[in-house]
Amino acid sequence: MAEPYEIEARGAEEGINPMFGEWRQKFDLEPVSYSNSGPARTAFKKAFREQLTNKFLFSGEIKLTITLYLNEQKMLESPAYGDLDNYAKQLLDSMKGQGGLFIDDCQVQHLNISWIDIPGNAYFEIEINSLPDDFLHEPLKIYEMPDGLYYPISEQGWTEEGLVKREQESQFEIAKILANMTGTKKTIRHKLRQEGRHQLEAYYLSKYVSPIMMGFHKSRVVDSGYELIDYKSWQQ
Repeated sequence: MAEPYEIEARGAEEGINPMFGEWRQKFDLEPVSYSNSGPARTAFKKAFREQLTNKFLFSGEIKLTITLYLNEQKMLESPAYGDLDNYAKQLLDSMKGQGGLFIDDCQVQHLNISWIDIPGNAYFEIEINSLPDDFLHEPLKIYEMPDGLYYPISEQGWTEEGLVKREQESQFEIAKILANMTGTKKTIRHKLRQEGRHQLEAYYLSKYVSPIMMGFHKSRVVDSGYELIDYKSWQQ
């Protein structure tokens, strides 16, 4: 049996998993600010997606580090470059959703963006850190659960031998487990509120029986590009 490091390293080289939760890539593109025109932002997003090498996306909370390599004279003495916050906004928009790096930018728990002076052509690097198992593979669908949140379920499973396609029955079994857990969470939170517990206290106490998988509010995933399946539909 292959050692865990060998399995991770082989998968990371093929792009099917991050290396124990760590992923990084250099992009030979000049970054575009969100203050640019719509067509320029659209063209940048397309070019960015074309350079992506990952065959997975992060599904939990992440730490995101963006390093821009720019010409200092242009940054300080011309309007050629935008502000760092506008670069961050455009890159986040390019990274999220179907075909990107994560489902929604609400997953970004820590964001670090900086720029470094270089004499040549501009480019940038991205590094993402997460828990080792917080990733999924496309294609995937996002299922509504009893707690009103939406949970992504992949049509493929990650194994020591690589990716394996899940049968539809297997996907529904995962959905059923999530439904049981989120239903229990909802019930416990309701009982705690009836006992007079503060809303925030009930929220945190119910996390003890919540699934590890991150759930999303519908507003976060409705424009993600993924198929959303409401609770009644998949139950039927």
